[in-house]
Amino acid sequence: MRFGPLALALVLAAAAQPALAQNVPDQPAQAPAASQDPAQRFQAYVTSDGYKSSIGQLAIMGDTISAPDCKEHKPQERASMTIYGAPHFEAGVHPVSGLWVDRIKMNRCGATTFQNVLIQAQKDGQPPRMALMMPGSTQSNPPMQNLVMKDVLEGLAKNKCTDQTQIVPVDTKRDKETKPLKLDNKGMIVEGAWKETWTFKACGKTVNATVDFTSDGKGGLNHKVKL
Repeated sequence: MRFGPLALALVLAAAAQPALAQNVPDQPAQAPAASQDPAQRFQAYVTSDGYKSSIGQLAIMGDTISAPDCKEHKPQERASMTIYGAPHFEAGVHPVSGLWVDRIKMNRCGATTFQNVLIQAQKDGQPPRMALMMPGSTQSNPPMQNLVMKDVLEGLAKNKCTDQTQIVPVDTKRDKETKPLKLDNKGMIVEGAWKETWTFKACGKTVNATVDFTSDGKGGLNHKVKL
């Protein structure tokens, strides 16, 4: 799966992304890392101190960008993890393939929010690439978020908000299902529709975008944005 940069990356471009530390737990001598069960090895990886520290730092960064007036942003726990490409390890510390989103529950000055971090393994076994996606509880996948953001930016431009450095994602919330969702045996949405509200600070104003998602019947989604 390939994915393009979100428009919100423009406001993150100056921020360095933390590399994953190499302090994963040591493996028992009788069970070398390379021969461990893949699911167990991935579980050990994403619960290691280095991984949790890196994800936490990036989640704090994203939450601070979304709500700069709040001075207290605290990661609480993993809310969910969505795997788009199965992680695979070789002899090194880091996976050499895999793509997933880690959703972190945050305490934003007493309010519960969520930050979503996209992690992509690198073929050379270097620390994975990490990128902030839209905050909140959106059910859309990374490529769909890019498409929605394109429409949001076009709509804001029509309202004379064209400086993309002044467009900051604040939150996303899933609203009601307008048609019950049905999944196939791979967990892909093959039927259904729902609404989401995406909130931004745009050129000094709070803007809510209503996004309608509808299954295309093939595992993909169609969308429509209204500002």
